[in-house]
Amino acid sequence: NIGFCFWNMEIEMPFREKIAWLSAGGILVAFGPYFALVAMRQPTTALGPATAAGFLAVIATLVAVMTVASILVALTNLRDAQQPSDERDRAIARRALAFAYPVLLTALFAALATLFLGASLPVLTNAVLGAIVLGELTRCGVEILGYRARG
Repeated sequence: NIGFCFWNMEIEMPFREKIAWLSAGGILVAFGPYFALVAMRQPTTALGPATAAGFLAVIATLVAVMTVASILVALTNLRDAQQPSDERDRAIARRALAFAYPVLLTALFAALATLFLGASLPVLTNAVLGAIVLGELTRCGVEILGYRARG
């Protein structure tokens, strides 16, 4: 039974790849709803206490999700979690940063360009935040691909 075999298949994954998956998932869980609300509201007025509270809620959600998930992943395989990063891990991390940095810079310049299009401060602020989130998601994605490609 193919379905039975698929669901019982254990996927071997290095600890740092699991952390990259958790980071990407945590970012999407925390910032996805935030940016969905921002897109629906299209704030053009001054950033107020409600926006600050929403942003703090996003950060608290991200910290909570990442902390709990990282602890659970580490507890499931203590030996792997306690190992220092090896040359392969460092090479994957370097490659991920090398890909993510130009994405971050390009997105930041695009965010700053919104000023020339007459964007308000809230739009600029959310565009800069979006650039940072995009850069971090790119880093996580390239790390995941690095681990998957090298098996």
